[in-house]
Amino acid sequence: MTTFYLVRHGETQWNQEQRLQGWLDSPLTDNGREAAARLQQQLQSIPFAAAYSSSSGRAKETMDILTAQRQLPVYYEDNLREICLGNWQGKKIEDILLTDGLDYELYTKYPAQFMATHTESFGAVTERAMYTLKKIAEQHRDEHILIVSHAVTIKCMINAILQRNIGELWSAPYIHGTSVTVIEGQGQQWVIQEIGTLHHLQ
Repeated sequence: MTTFYLVRHGETQWNQEQRLQGWLDSPLTDNGREAAARLQQQLQSIPFAAAYSSSSGRAKETMDILTAQRQLPVYYEDNLREICLGNWQGKKIEDILLTDGLDYELYTKYPAQFMATHTESFGAVTERAMYTLKKIAEQHRDEHILIVSHAVTIKCMINAILQRNIGELWSAPYIHGTSVTVIEGQGQQWVIQEIGTLHHLQ
């Protein structure tokens, strides 16, 4: 089995501002960088064979901190990016609620009823993320792999592995910045060991 450590990027300026990012980007805050540095310390003893990051800047910045003291091959994958949020990207949630309140409520509370018109669908995110996870597992059998990705993308992978429907996408726990989700997988066998843990911040 390949053991994956899925990390959400650290807190960003837009996270702080309650502004949606999707495929757009903003830099990590001081809190985000500090949390990533603490996680780097916690993960020191894990013998990672390789690291894969979303190609978004905030994920790369997090990965740079996590791998700062390692000689690891790092690969960047578009398929590990966050869900594309179309017209909502770069906008504050309070402004989206004024213009697209119903759609945003479906997106955040009733994902099975959410119709992706200007955004990427949850199904599309799940497909690209799981395809990439399985491809990495084939290339790194019985190795430990570090991945930096995003909240919705990680949620979609968890949902797929647990074989839940889209309606259960937002089930607890929440995927906080620099949280760790541990997944073991190979072929058709996938197991989730931990979801969204924050031991390094306790």
